[in-house]
Amino acid sequence: LQDQGKYEESSKLFEQVLKVLQSSLGSQHPHTLITQNNLASVLEKQGKYEKSLKLYEQVLEAQQLTLGSQDPDILATQSNFASILQDQGKYEESSKLFEQVLK
Repeated sequence: LQDQGKYEESSKLFEQVLKVLQSSLGSQHPHTLITQNNLASVLEKQGKYEKSLKLYEQVLEAQQLTLGSQDPDILATQSNFASILQDQGKYEESSKLFEQVLK
């Protein structure tokens, strides 16, 4: 759906799946976090930047608690988060986050 540009429908499905995963696997399970990350990505494409940033921030915090600092999922989330910050003109914050990804 996301690849077809059906972002509204896609975000609704991700929200439904996220609720199921949170209740069945927990909020810090890797599958839950990946789904939350995907939802944030769709929201970003819809221009819902604040909501997307909040989700990316939640995912990043949970990933840092459960995964190693150089885990590819964390690096992807940091990169996504930094991209939104950059799009919003928050260059200093974005730069710091991109630097963490590159280390």
